[in-house]
Amino acid sequence: MGNILLIEDERNVRYALKRVLQEAGFSVIDVEDPKDVSDLKDFNLLILDLKLKTTSGIDFLKDLRERGINLPVIVITAYANPENIISASRYGVIDILKKPFSKEELLELVNRLMKEETPALKVEVDPQRVIVGESERMMEVFKKVGLAAATDMNVLLTGETGVGKDLLARIIHENSARKDHPFVAINCSAIPENLLEAELFGYRKGAFTGALRDTKGKIEAAEGGTLFLDEIGDMPYSLQSKILRFLETRSFYRLGDDRERKANVRIIAATNRDLSRMIGEGKFREDLYYRLSQIVIEVPPLRERREDIPKLIEFFINKANEEFGTEVRGVTEGALKEAMDYEWKGNVRELKNVVYKAVLETKSGYIESLNLSGPGKEDLEGLITRCVEITPEEDLKSLVLRVERKVLEHLMTKYRGNKSRVAQILGMSRNTLKTKLKKYGVWQ
Repeated sequence: MGNILLIEDERNVRYALKRVLQEAGFSVIDVEDPKDVSDLKDFNLLILDLKLKTTSGIDFLKDLRERGINLPVIVITAYANPENIISASRYGVIDILKKPFSKEELLELVNRLMKEETPALKVEVDPQRVIVGESERMMEVFKKVGLAAATDMNVLLTGETGVGKDLLARIIHENSARKDHPFVAINCSAIPENLLEAELFGYRKGAFTGALRDTKGKIEAAEGGTLFLDEIGDMPYSLQSKILRFLETRSFYRLGDDRERKANVRIIAATNRDLSRMIGEGKFREDLYYRLSQIVIEVPPLRERREDIPKLIEFFINKANEEFGTEVRGVTEGALKEAMDYEWKGNVRELKNVVYKAVLETKSGYIESLNLSGPGKEDLEGLITRCVEITPEEDLKSLVLRVERKVLEHLMTKYRGNKSRVAQILGMSRNTLKTKLKKYGVWQ
């Protein structure tokens, strides 16, 4: 059925795996040390433990690829941290099994791989960023990140705000062949519509009022590297065709210029919006979506991977201690339960902010509470009701105006004056928003 090389330094585990594979009809050679293998040409599959006594499984895998040996590889490990998964995926590992795993999982994967030809990839690894997660959902994300880093295809990262899409984009870049070139990010929702084109493509002197000199855009700034288009779903429809043209031709024009320019840039995009629905509504170009989504990585919200919360809390406590000089050792069982039961609508970003605040308040010892009893939807409605009840009727009009002003100030600050985005969030026309901003003297 096929010849398998098994490299595992734990004798009992090695013998158990060998027996399972032999009973399934495979021919298996098992070794404790990679140095005991003289020739790999007769094998159809390598099953490799990442943590060996004499060497690192990653180092052995790297050596194989540098020697041009494209043998399909399954990694088995008890240390399924993000760095290991991303590194292994970048070296053409087909899949990763986290110990302990069942014999059914192993045989299903081996049987599938023996029936298909899967080329391995040769790349170099240099993980720089830190991301935390050992859940099954995040393992799948890390595998895709490693595969994305090993190619030059466009990547679309999807997921809610705060899940870490920007961090994953940087990890992909810093583990790719473009790592020695710039990583340039632009938030499509934070820049006013009339300025976004100039920011992306650059402009010629005199192209518009205030264009005092020829200026490069983000695309040129990212030459040889990666351009990260954050919140791509908020890009104006009129601009989407120009981005599409760049993706197809790798050429563009600066605003106000008739000289065509070329750029060697990889695109990674991210969004928290449903682009499929937007395509159906005529708000996002279908052809642009297919260009951007050569590799799609869906990042799950924190509430769907709660098993990662304890590790994340530990990580953020350690980071906060480094930054603040505090000596917090961890959280109590009560505080951990509080975190595990919370919805985390702001995802990992919200968790980080909560932990940092708790560390500052605790300073040493153990955090006894994360103070997560903030107002939810029902509490917020109750708060509004109480505000209305205690406000004299003659002052209710003023209360409504104050609340509206605060909402406008908050959104205009958050989106850096992007009126189109704020109007969209509030469900009003841009002209109506401009009238209200003028009325309150906000962002004029």
